[in-house]
Amino acid sequence: MRDFQATFIGIGAQKCASTWLYGVLQQCAAVKVSDIKEVDFFSYYFDRGYEWYERNFHDAPEATHRGDISPSYFIHPDAAARAAAYNPDMQVFVTLRDPVKRAFSNHLHEVRKEHISGDNLVFETAMANNPLYKDQGRYAHHLARWYDHFPTEQIHLWFQEEIHVDREASALRVTQALGLPQLEDFLDLRANESVRYRNAAVGETLWKIGNFARQNGMGRLIETVKGAPGVKQLRDANREPVRDVVAPMTADTEAALTDFYADDVAELAKLIDRTPPWERFAS
Repeated sequence: MRDFQATFIGIGAQKCASTWLYGVLQQCAAVKVSDIKEVDFFSYYFDRGYEWYERNFHDAPEATHRGDISPSYFIHPDAAARAAAYNPDMQVFVTLRDPVKRAFSNHLHEVRKEHISGDNLVFETAMANNPLYKDQGRYAHHLARWYDHFPTEQIHLWFQEEIHVDREASALRVTQALGLPQLEDFLDLRANESVRYRNAAVGETLWKIGNFARQNGMGRLIETVKGAPGVKQLRDANREPVRDVVAPMTADTEAALTDFYADDVAELAKLIDRTPPWERFAS
């Protein structure tokens, strides 16, 4: 094994608690995650080579585990084979959620990033314009590739709904997957998908400061500072609820998406030998 070879990989799916997973791994002293959460090596930048990828981890020679969290890996047709060829012993982390809710969250994400505007603010219009809204929720279809290339015991799956119920227990499963001790002072970091920054530069600066602090063991301090008078007011004044400008999906759309995903969810249950906690598909 090379000196800085990755030992784990987070593959998404997109808008399914991958930021939470990244935050848990940042808190593990023996783990080095990439400074930029989504390196996208096994999907978009594979032509840059292993050395380029491993530069993301070279500044932590003491780490026993290294890896990145890139949701693009989940749906890329070649990512699983590339990752297995790179290191067949890697632990693969997967996070999923109700695919209907995931599709709408995908839309909120695009609006928050200001990738879409005008008529595309309507979910149904944006979904017709972007087939990935629906395709990324075909979990069994995409996850099957990873089971083709990695043994079951190396694929670790979390449902976002279960993370919300017991976040500390879910974090314990992360450390156990890497053979690490339980986090003594677990900091529950939550990503808010439903707000966007009025001033993008201020928002980006605050995010970079917080990310740097968490990577250097100051996560508890930064969370305290975020709630301090003045700082909290600055953050709140710069945040706008995305749902104020985006109407919810229609009941007909919700029913159509439920029907669209029903067979795939049934296949997912067989693939992972678990029943997903999504009541809309219980029947």
